[in-house]
Order: sequence, then C-alpha cells, then structure tokens
Amino acid sequence: MDALDRQILDILAINARTSYTQIATEVGVATATVNQRVKRMLKSKVIKGYRLELDWNAVGLPVSAIVSIVTRTSQPLSELAADLRALEYVTSCASVTGEFDLNVTVRAASSDHLGEIIDMIRVVADGSTVTALILSNYFDGETPKLAPPDDLPADPPG
Repeated sequence: MDALDRQILDILAINARTSYTQIATEVGVATATVNQRVKRMLKSKVIKGYRLELDWNAVGLPVSAIVSIVTRTSQPLSELAADLRALEYVTSCASVTGEFDLNVTVRAASSDHLGEIIDMIRVVADGSTVTALILSNYFDGETPKLAPPDDLPADPPG
C-alpha cells in the first residue's frame, strides 16, 4: 500500500459509495487508476467489504449493551465466537484481556428482550456474564485517517 492507496481509502471511509470518478478527481489520477487500485485492495482483502449503517431506533432495536463473558468451556475462544455470531442480535465479539474472556455487543428491542439474549449467550458460552447498557453512542465504527501528514513517512516501517 502506498500513499495513493491510503488517500483512496480515506475517501471511501467517509462514503463507501463515492464514485471512482469523484475519487480520481480528488486525488488527481485517472478513474481507471482508482478502479484498478480498489480492485487490487478488494482482492488482497485490504478492503474486506462494505457495510450498511442502520438507525437502530428506526428498525426497532434501540437497546444496546456490552456483555462481558467469563466462560467455563475448554472450547477455543475463536470457536465460541463463531457460535455467538450465529445468535441473532449479536453485532460484535472480541477477546479481551483482564477478568473477562470475551466482550459481545448486542442489540435488543427492550430490556426484556435483552434479558432473553443474555440468557442465550450464557447457554452458548457456558459461563457467567456482566452486562453494561450503552446509554448514548456518540460515534461508532469510525476509520482513522490513513493518509499520513506530509511530515510522516507514507508507509509504516517494517
């Protein structure tokens, strides 16, 4: 990846639906160049996909929570995460350091519904949980700027 790839990614991070023509104009290259570079980044999995951003209130899932899990199973965490991914309303799962094994983010229709989801998580994880409700989510899923400022090297060392 070079500085041009990073500039292209910065533009797509703001709006993944930006046309290649518009990107080309902004970065000062031909549209074909942008097309070729995006295809290469898709093929090499630098760009893993495009996501839909939802208004959770509008789709009826206004309750958000982080469920921290301590599991008793000897199952590898990656396998447990795959099992948790299969549960409806689970939106993310990460292994973490500290007193918990996993943090799972969920969406629910109500506090009663959240309780049902937590019960399902406890069964799948064979463990205990601690839940924190998310009161306000000021931003989520932001991509940091990838194109370096002029005074930094274009590519990380290594």
